[in-house]
Amino acid sequence: MGSKIRLGAALLLLCLMPAMALAQTSLEGTVTAGETIAVTAPFGGTITQVMARAGQQVAAGEALATVGTQKAQAAMDGTVRGVFAAPGDLLSDTAVLYLAPSSKYTIACTIADAYATVANRYVRLGEQVYIRCKPDSSHKALGVVTAVSGSSFTVQTTAGELYLEETVYLYRSGTYAAKSRIGSGTVGRTAEIAMTASGTLLSLAVQDGQTVERGQTLFETVAGAVAGGAAAADVSAGTPGVVAEVKVSAGQAVQAGDVLFTLYPAGSEVIAFSMEEGLLGAVTVGQGANIQFHWREDSGQTVRGTVSAISYVPATDTVTAADGGQTDEADTSGTATYTGYVDFDADADVRLGMGVTVTLD
Repeated sequence: MGSKIRLGAALLLLCLMPAMALAQTSLEGTVTAGETIAVTAPFGGTITQVMARAGQQVAAGEALATVGTQKAQAAMDGTVRGVFAAPGDLLSDTAVLYLAPSSKYTIACTIADAYATVANRYVRLGEQVYIRCKPDSSHKALGVVTAVSGSSFTVQTTAGELYLEETVYLYRSGTYAAKSRIGSGTVGRTAEIAMTASGTLLSLAVQDGQTVERGQTLFETVAGAVAGGAAAADVSAGTPGVVAEVKVSAGQAVQAGDVLFTLYPAGSEVIAFSMEEGLLGAVTVGQGANIQFHWREDSGQTVRGTVSAISYVPATDTVTAADGGQTDEADTSGTATYTGYVDFDADADVRLGMGVTVTLD
């Protein structure tokens, strides 16, 4: 009878051993991220600036990087005549707007009436010329040579008034000396210039009827389509959190959808703790736990948490993210260890990588 009692007590002791071991064992853990989210390029282009670095805390909507856009600029002074696209429109060699140059007249010229010298028959691109009408010299203007082809050249006026279709002489001298005459031409109307683009129209910098100067930005586009229509050139954090990894640098070309950053979302912190296989039977999902941070263990302050997951594969000494962001490697020490995870409410003092002691209920 006594032997049966002793055997029963031994069996009961064996059943209680995992719980006893658990009560006597300190489970060391680390604050890690329960998940990561990717921040992707909304459109293709070249990264012109990176404003965030790994480990930085960012707010929702905070700019992390800037993707360079394609800026369309006015080739000359003029006036915007008609705007035919809106931000967010997908373009395919489409006329976004028309620009009427300040130069009202374009003159198709020839050197046939040039004064008979070698120099006068050699017209230079970009040189200034003086213009007056052929019949009575009552109309005068200034112009610039904008194109040269063989014995023909083109002049656009920069000042003065002429009549359409009238014939004019062109000179190198403001005295209109015959020896400076380089040719003659017919006055025509300068046509509006269609400002075309492909891709997605990101923004318009001008409006119909606005006067612009040469080099002024008219609109911005980005390559390809942009999901959701128009977007800003800045790549922003969609949620508050901590930058886990920066995958781009200034000057790097990216395509729409490329991952530029990974973030640990705010509130995604979990405790990852290691345990030997002998404790697996005593740790269960849903079990309560007390968490004590090493840096403030002198205060005796603890935080409550709940076991949320237990790994089914052996883990190394390096604790990985709960979402499996790294591949676990088998422990070759002879005794397998496994990783458990505890959910808790992190306060503003909690940082990733902090050491903790987990005491399970």
